[in-house]
Amino acid sequence: ALQPYWTSLLQLLFTRLSGSPTENFKLRFVRFYHLVSALTEKGLGADFFIGVADTVQENVFTPIYTTIILPETQKLSRPTDRKTATVSLTKTLADSEAFATRYAKRGWTITCETLLKLLINPPLPTQFSDVIEDRDVEELGFGAAFTPLNTCKQPVVDAFPEVTDVRAWVGSYLKSADERHSGRVGKFVQEKLDGEGRTALQSVMGA
Repeated sequence: ALQPYWTSLLQLLFTRLSGSPTENFKLRFVRFYHLVSALTEKGLGADFFIGVADTVQENVFTPIYTTIILPETQKLSRPTDRKTATVSLTKTLADSEAFATRYAKRGWTITCETLLKLLINPPLPTQFSDVIEDRDVEELGFGAAFTPLNTCKQPVVDAFPEVTDVRAWVGSYLKSADERHSGRVGKFVQEKLDGEGRTALQSVMGA
């Protein structure tokens, strides 16, 4: 249903990002990107996002990915957001044709490095969000004295409840992808990572 609107949507987001975006806006954008990137089963994914981005402006994805998406990913604090980012980056490394070819020189490597940093402190499940990263303008209108009631807190929505052990899921998914793509993941691990990164990812993959 959103298909006709994707180009306009990304054009609006990129215009805002090219100005002086607030930290909250950048974090919201990064959460949005990772959700789109992670939902490959819905016909989305990193390659889908890149394709739409190219219709806005050729190669606009590269600076946004390297200067906003990857750096801001490290700032995600909610466990569910970190999990979605982990799923997103894992699927990018595993199945993205753009990262295997178009961005093969450096993109695959920096994506893997960001994933490994996330796995140092893997996201844990939580029932309620204990982090207030952004608040609605209407909420702020109550002033500093306004305190949200615990009973009014919204339960955290986990887009991937089936992923319970994140580290184990990453390893299993990458190993499966390596088989699907005739050893491509293992080849990239050997070619594109330094010794420390290679050891870390092979540990995750159970090699």
